[in-house]
Amino acid sequence: MTGPSQAPAQRGIEIQNLFSAIPDLALAGTYLLTWLAPTTLGDRVIGSLMLVMLLEFINVHSAAIMGNALVAPGAPRGKVVAVVGLGSFYTLFVGAFALAFQRWWPLVAFWGLTLNRLTPVLFGQAPRGKEKQFVQRSWAVGAMLYLAGVFPTTIAPVPRFGITEEVVRAQDLPGSGLWIDEPWRVIAFGFLYFTGWGISELYAHRWLPEERATEPGTSQRRP
Repeated sequence: MTGPSQAPAQRGIEIQNLFSAIPDLALAGTYLLTWLAPTTLGDRVIGSLMLVMLLEFINVHSAAIMGNALVAPGAPRGKVVAVVGLGSFYTLFVGAFALAFQRWWPLVAFWGLTLNRLTPVLFGQAPRGKEKQFVQRSWAVGAMLYLAGVFPTTIAPVPRFGITEEVVRAQDLPGSGLWIDEPWRVIAFGFLYFTGWGISELYAHRWLPEERATEPGTSQRRP
């Protein structure tokens, strides 16, 4: 007589994980191409990609909150209302960035990035009954990747590759600061960040133990 059967350990890349990772890997490729040949996608694409990283800072937090709203118990209509309400609140912050850069597209980009972060929930990557834990782990991965990318590219020497002084002047970037003076740093950051996200999503973030993933504003209770 045999004991209870155990499900085999998940190995390899599952199709839903691939679909979830594709947008991040595509963004990583966009940053790498811009880093090497900054005028390939447009003369002022650097400013747009810089703004994407500012939006992603908001998105790391907002996607976790909205993801929890999606997997919480309740009627689908109530979940949709909660997600739209939360998204509208965060859109106010995005509007401030849009005004600073005098560009309207960040409002659309924010929702695109948000949907990108919610693809694991929408594609059913999380095991049934563990959706909330998966959302928390996804938030933890995003926060770790953002911090792990922003600090080295801020402190350590970063090659500028194709982003010459002439290219920087042509951007006409507003404000001041390290990213404005040396924009190749934020482009390198975006490449590392989205590459890490894509690779992690290919394997459904299984490299991060669940007990290390806690959403903002919560604490874990142990027996």
